[in-house]
Amino acid sequence: MNPGELTHRITIQNKTITQDAELNTIETWADWRTVWAKPLAKTSREFYRLATSNAEITEVFKILYNPNITAHQRIRFRGRYLEIIGDPINEGEKDNGLLLTCKGVV
Repeated sequence: MNPGELTHRITIQNKTITQDAELNTIETWADWRTVWAKPLAKTSREFYRLATSNAEITEVFKILYNPNITAHQRIRFRGRYLEIIGDPINEGEKDNGLLLTCKGVV
């Protein structure tokens, strides 16, 4: 993989669970790591369910290999938050690059 292809910055976030003063559980997201990435594809589709409209945006990012990235994280890219769908794909099984398939619901 050519690292020169990775021209965009994405931030990978982990979910954290804390408690407030009244012991209520609060889910928040904390920045874990900012990495260089290459956006590969973008698709969108409109679907209607229960008389409501949702726009689903799917993107694929190529990043350098990191075995610590999981589907339980999310990505912040250009002010948007994208959920990682499924396990990251080890491109060519060579531990050089990962493909992250993400979706964001608007």
